[in-house]
Amino acid sequence: MLNSLVPLSRPGAVAAPGLEYAQVTGRADKWFFLDGPVERALRADSCLVEPADGDLVLVCSGATAATSFILAVLTRADANKSTVTLPGGAALCTEQGRLRIDAAGIELAAAQELSLQAPKVGITAVSGDMSFTHLQTSAQEVNARFGKVTSLALSVQSTVGRLIQKAQDCFRSVENLDETRAGRVRMQVKDRFHVTSRHASVIAEGQVKIDGEKIDLG
Repeated sequence: MLNSLVPLSRPGAVAAPGLEYAQVTGRADKWFFLDGPVERALRADSCLVEPADGDLVLVCSGATAATSFILAVLTRADANKSTVTLPGGAALCTEQGRLRIDAAGIELAAAQELSLQAPKVGITAVSGDMSFTHLQTSAQEVNARFGKVTSLALSVQSTVGRLIQKAQDCFRSVENLDETRAGRVRMQVKDRFHVTSRHASVIAEGQVKIDGEKIDLG
């Protein structure tokens, strides 16, 4: 229903602005087309909710279309979705209970603590950077896939119940000491086992056994 409200008249004004009810019928760029006394109008900066087709809006009508502005959205044609346009180009979009933030950049700053809780969290980006003074993580299960991994650390300490590693090729370089302490050690080499050292010692408290088709010493 279209209705005119009390006009905002000024003494001596050529055309006093007035308030009108109107329904949005379309949009072209920044102009909104209306079904009412005012055929088209701009959205006022104070009207943060973006008008959509079928919405009932409050319009301040001026002498020309350039001075007519939509002041507020009174009722929505589709109550399940809405867009709040903020100055500077950012927007908050809601649809079916979901919230989406559209902006060139988003920055969250908290003086004390920032918490994020959800049954499922997804992050997708071309590149990412993370920096922490102290980081503590906990997970029941981790499945990770990497194309290339480069790590640098002053010290690494790990404690696992069982460790299984598989590699096509493995190269290790240790400048100083490489020590292994184990209850039992077993090595199975399919083809050739080669050891080169300046000095070598094999010390056993019990039996030492060397078995082969041919043994060369010296």
